[in-house]
Amino acid sequence: MTGAMMSDAETPERKLGLTVAPFVGEVPASIVSRIAARNGISPRDICSDFGLSWPFLCSGYPDQLSELADVAGLDRANLTRWNPEKIGIGRYRVGHTRSSTGIFRRTATRVCPVCIEEALEKTGRHGAHQLLEWNVMCLHGCVYHKAPLVELPRAGTSHETYDVVAQTARHRDVVKKAADVDPTYAPTAFEAYVRNRINHGPQVDWLGELELSQLHGACLSLGAAICGSSLSSPANVDPDLEREFCVEGLRVLSAGPDSLTVCMEELKSRPGARRSYFSTDLGAFYVWLRAADGDAEVQSIVDSVHAFAVRNYTMKPKKRVLGRPVPAVKRMSFETAREQSGLSVGFLKRLIRHVDNLSEAQSSGLKETTPEQLSKAINFWGGLRNLESTAVALNVHGTQVKGLIENGILRSIRFGTALRYVFAEDVNRLLAEAVALPELPDVGVFLPLRDHCQNQRVGLVRLITLWQEGKVGGFVRGAGTVGLQAIYVPQDVDVGVRETPTATQDLTPLEAAAYLKIGVGAIRALRDAGYLGHAKRLNADTNHCHSLITQSSILEFEARFLTLGQLATSERVAPIHLARRLDREGVPTVTCPGRHVRAYERSHVAALTVVARSISDEYGR
Repeated sequence: MTGAMMSDAETPERKLGLTVAPFVGEVPASIVSRIAARNGISPRDICSDFGLSWPFLCSGYPDQLSELADVAGLDRANLTRWNPEKIGIGRYRVGHTRSSTGIFRRTATRVCPVCIEEALEKTGRHGAHQLLEWNVMCLHGCVYHKAPLVELPRAGTSHETYDVVAQTARHRDVVKKAADVDPTYAPTAFEAYVRNRINHGPQVDWLGELELSQLHGACLSLGAAICGSSLSSPANVDPDLEREFCVEGLRVLSAGPDSLTVCMEELKSRPGARRSYFSTDLGAFYVWLRAADGDAEVQSIVDSVHAFAVRNYTMKPKKRVLGRPVPAVKRMSFETAREQSGLSVGFLKRLIRHVDNLSEAQSSGLKETTPEQLSKAINFWGGLRNLESTAVALNVHGTQVKGLIENGILRSIRFGTALRYVFAEDVNRLLAEAVALPELPDVGVFLPLRDHCQNQRVGLVRLITLWQEGKVGGFVRGAGTVGLQAIYVPQDVDVGVRETPTATQDLTPLEAAAYLKIGVGAIRALRDAGYLGHAKRLNADTNHCHSLITQSSILEFEARFLTLGQLATSERVAPIHLARRLDREGVPTVTCPGRHVRAYERSHVAALTVVARSISDEYGR
């Protein structure tokens, strides 16, 4: 055109003779396509005639809009509002919001067939148009006619595709057929949310920073996780399922981070064949988060999920969640706990059961633990000693440790097994009290603890118990020994009458020997010969069975027999002298194969009482 060679001052004002009235929400490229059709020329040529660039106009360059407004007599503000302006690589302004090419496609000719048919009937060929919201792929229908949108096949080039009038003419049969179908589209809450964002801007809620592709991806993937779908191919998901998933996801996300936390807790608590872990529990939502992790707009969602995962799932040290390091492990698997503590998983659960006061069912059902819980369990375990180490620390025998436990001097605990563990606190207290005793003086007669017990025929457990109860005193501390054996006892300390076992229950062979005043070897011989009965009992400390002398057999034995010790005690005479006298008198003992046991029939020794007393008188002189 010659006008292109004129100077600016000489260029006449150019106005279109035939123009069109834009539809609400119509994109500028659609307006140009309609103007071109009304003037009987192609969009590219009409743009060239008026100093515009059809490719630039299709791409939404703002500088093209002023010229278009001037030549077509259109409102610049409305053109700008519905212009899909490019604001970054693959990112566009869509109405009052933003989107990326993931959900917004400028080159897709998507139309409402009823809108097109009505416009064609009213205004003719140039009535075919393209609204901005029709290019948003998560909107599936026309809100006015309740008709599903139809996507027309692409033309040979993208700029041919932008010519909506030509596209509609090529595929008029497709549009008309779709327009004849009864309305089946019902807008969802998610689509209403998206339309409101396009027309009025982002809502004032937790999702306000998200652009449309991010909004769609977040809601779709979370909804799929809620509905139990893996969403293996988001691009090819069934439209009905897509709409259902988006509604579910929006319901949770639009309510804020607390709502998402509750949702993630529900996903975590679902029963499943695989071990619960955040990547499997969150499913498609986690996959989307990994892909969108670098986007600044989704960081608030990433923060919420990251905090939940760290707080509620097992983590190994130096683990990264959603690309971020874990500042401090909040939960760990029992395998990790086992590696860190050196204790078996079963034993760790028993320790946790005790320190957290759990039931057996609760502790056995634990799948993971926390560093705090593990630390408490390990600290508690560190405050315990087994019987062997306790005996070494106190410098006594293991049986004496058991006696101190039974007398309440040492506390003990079991963890579901036969083994008992002593509280180290009690052991340390007992040792500290022994160390705090006065040093052995130069005056007075004191015997080491072991020697005093042997000489006075008093048990170490009994003596220590009396000392701890404050019933005996005067103990001092000697040098050269450790533990309780460092204690020296005054020779004249009064420990009272020695307690003798009573036959009120089954007795061990040692207790039966003390009760019947006879050696423990003789008790075993009487048992083997059938004079005493025995029963098997489970040893609580070893889980092995041991033999007890039954109470009934002891009473039956006493009704018929007397031992030398019982006779000597009743007659207050030395056993050895009474034994010689009985031998001289020919009083027979019980018959025990392989051992001589000094037990006598009561009828055989009844007449010897006077003799025994005379012996006592003779030796008393």
